[in-house]
Amino acid sequence: MDRGLIPEDVINRIRDRADIVEVIQAHLSLSKAGQHYKGLCPFHSEKTPSFTVSPSRQMFHCFGCGEGGNVFTFLMKIEGASFPTVVRALGEKLGIRVEEAPASPAAKQRAEQAERLVALNRAAADFFHRTLLDDPAAEPARAYLRDRGITAETIERFGIGYAPQSWDGLLKTLSQAGKGGKGGWATEDLAAAGLIVARDQTGKKPGDASGYYDRFRGRVMLSIRDLQKRIIGFGGRVLDDGVPKYLNSPETPLFRKGRTLYALESAREGIAREDQVVIVEGYFDAIALHQAGLTNVVATLGTALTPEHIEVVRRFTRRVVLLFDPDAAGVRAALRTLDLFLGAGLSVQVGSLPAGDDPDTFIRSRGVEAFTMLVQKAPSLLDFTVAGSLTTDRRGSVEERVRCVEEILGLLQKLSNPVEKAAAIRHVADRLGMEEKVLLERYRSLPRKAASADEAPAAQAEAPLPKDEEVLARLLLHEKLAPEMAAQLAAADFTDPRVRQLIVFALEGRDAQGGQGAIVVNELIARAQEDALCGSIVRALSLSEMPYDDTGAAFRESLKALKLRRLADEIQETKTAQAAAGRAGHAETARTLLLRLNALQQEKQRLLGAGPLPLTEVGSVNA
Repeated sequence: MDRGLIPEDVINRIRDRADIVEVIQAHLSLSKAGQHYKGLCPFHSEKTPSFTVSPSRQMFHCFGCGEGGNVFTFLMKIEGASFPTVVRALGEKLGIRVEEAPASPAAKQRAEQAERLVALNRAAADFFHRTLLDDPAAEPARAYLRDRGITAETIERFGIGYAPQSWDGLLKTLSQAGKGGKGGWATEDLAAAGLIVARDQTGKKPGDASGYYDRFRGRVMLSIRDLQKRIIGFGGRVLDDGVPKYLNSPETPLFRKGRTLYALESAREGIAREDQVVIVEGYFDAIALHQAGLTNVVATLGTALTPEHIEVVRRFTRRVVLLFDPDAAGVRAALRTLDLFLGAGLSVQVGSLPAGDDPDTFIRSRGVEAFTMLVQKAPSLLDFTVAGSLTTDRRGSVEERVRCVEEILGLLQKLSNPVEKAAAIRHVADRLGMEEKVLLERYRSLPRKAASADEAPAAQAEAPLPKDEEVLARLLLHEKLAPEMAAQLAAADFTDPRVRQLIVFALEGRDAQGGQGAIVVNELIARAQEDALCGSIVRALSLSEMPYDDTGAAFRESLKALKLRRLADEIQETKTAQAAAGRAGHAETARTLLLRLNALQQEKQRLLGAGPLPLTEVGSVNA
């Protein structure tokens, strides 16, 4: 977690003073449930509350999707803001002054550059906006906006502007007048912001402004903002038949096209209110719909949706409506999008506009009610893809139809939920007019797609814990282990890497206290819940109930089971090594391993004779 330049003690003071229940209740409804609070998770769709908040632990955890953390984590996820941003904002509300610590030279340089680029983009946006409003040469741009029905209020609201046709209008203006009118903006900063482009630099001195020209010329200019409403880039729409029709800022230290959605900063309240986001393809489609009062609309920046876009959307809603053209290109786009959304836990519909219409023209000609009805009746993404593929392939060969079916089935392989997968196959069979049995046989005969590296951690996170390890971890996190009990824990005894990491943290914390006394559980939880490996199980076990009447007996039986499992593994490994040494003629090594094997067998018999048989079932905690 990027803590920026904020001192750790300030972060801790803000976290300790904040009431996580109060903070979360500002965003969703919670009700008291024993020692905790519960509500519907804002990070995935559910009907039964599994989102749990602990005032004593100052943490939250969803037992449905596994999201969780502390007050900062919640604000980052729900607001889409960075860690330093939420710390500063929460500190301000609590009356705690957030002063930044000295940074490394490299970090300081990056922070200073980002600050300069934000101010520079603001100055550029002001220049474009003033040019649109005041420059006689901008009349074609003003006429274009009038023709599209864009009002003066909307122009102000979205900060719409115009880049003059000249090669260096922006460059000259900003080079001559910088912040506060003192000096000009450096050529290097203008280039870093993507506002100017280098000419052939032959014979030019470094930093010579005459070696550059404006990137945006003769275009209606649209400011692209982040969730903090800072201008991070621009999109420009040409007024004639020039290409490209839309030109975006290049990738900069502030701007990444593949994770940015236009108008999200304006749409976030509408998305929360409607619990739905509508994603369109063009800047002016989004602007026109916002102007009509449909404020839960965002637009991609002339690119296909990316996995990063999906992650951004998931922070705000689980219900998505996409607007695609109902032609072959739109179906292909839907297929690519289906691939992205499968297994993402989102409900996705696709709205199709009449031929020749886009959201802008549709809303102006038919009105808000017709658009709202179109969104409400939009089919699911799977429905749209199957129906569109059938329509397209009726004009093609049988082979093309088979290819389309297999492409859809290949995508369905990515669904991890077997119930969802079975329902999807049944649905596709129905839409194709095929017997489900035939389609299922074809699905099973397809080559299995290997799980990607990105899918492996999720599978690990869903795996249940061995029962004995779950019991010991739960006792530890519920402060039920006396110092002499904790002293018997050894990280090497644990086979599950998540629990092993937790035990490592616990023993490191105890060693830092001189190796004596009880483990400080609150400090352990504060550290471990942010760990990528064990954080989810730490939150889940901390917020779960303590089901053991006799915690001492639960500890003894689980520790015994843990050690017996470890002994069984060691015995097997030693047997294998001893046999290999014997076959290789290494008599001395074989004799040493045999002595080791006898000692392990004796230890196993001692443990087995010490009490009840060990627990063998697998744990059920949903982390």
